[in-house]
Amino acid sequence: MTRTLSGRPKRPGPEAPEMGKAQRRHLRWLLFGQQEGCCFYCGQMMSLSFARRDNIWGNSATLEHLQRKADGGGSGKANVVLACKDCNQRRGNRPVEVYRALRRDGRMT
Repeated sequence: MTRTLSGRPKRPGPEAPEMGKAQRRHLRWLLFGQQEGCCFYCGQMMSLSFARRDNIWGNSATLEHLQRKADGGGSGKANVVLACKDCNQRRGNRPVEVYRALRRDGRMT
C-alpha cells in the first residue's frame, strides 16, 4: 500500500495531472471573483499581484487545498479556495474544520 509523506495510507483516486502556470492563474482569477477578493478563513482583502510594488493590500492570495494533496485531494475547483498567505501558513496540516474553529474561538489570530 502506498503511503503519504505523513505516513497515512494513500487514498485511491484518479491521479490528476499537475496544473500548469496558466491554469493556476486562471483558477486564481475565478476564485478571486467568487470570493470577492477575500480570504476564505479570515475575510481579509487580498491581492492577486505577484509583484511586491503592486500589492495594494500587502497580502497576496494563495491557492489553498481544502483536502491536502498528500491525502488524496485534487487541484480542481471543488478542493481549492483562496487564502491569504498568513492563513495558508498558519493552517499547516490541520483539517479545515479544526483551523476554522480555532480562528472562530480566537485561539488563532
